[in-house]
Amino acid sequence: MTRRTLIVVDDQPDFLKIARSRLTRDETLEVIAEATSGEAALDLVPRLQPTPDGVLLDVEMPGLDGFETARRLRALAPELRIILTSASDTSHYGVAAGRIGAAFLPKRSLSAEAVLHLLD
Repeated sequence: MTRRTLIVVDDQPDFLKIARSRLTRDETLEVIAEATSGEAALDLVPRLQPTPDGVLLDVEMPGLDGFETARRLRALAPELRIILTSASDTSHYGVAAGRIGAAFLPKRSLSAEAVLHLLD
């Protein structure tokens, strides 16, 4: 099976650790980088070669929020799969994510299986 690569972007260091732990339980998913802000993600993505398969992006961050970061990432790397995530499981996030060509996954549902499904 093909190995998929992912960047995780969240302003909470504890969530970055939790996400890495949950996501790397599956050998076909590799977290290749982390960023703690939208600005850092926008700086990081163009420097990664090849472009990762996806980015798991927190919605609620200081500075650039996840939606604005997703819009800008889409312009930088149109092939990048974007998965927005939040501890706030509001139905409008899923709709708003879909409008910008992204997916939404509540943090409580985070698993390698769920992310791999959304990357396909």
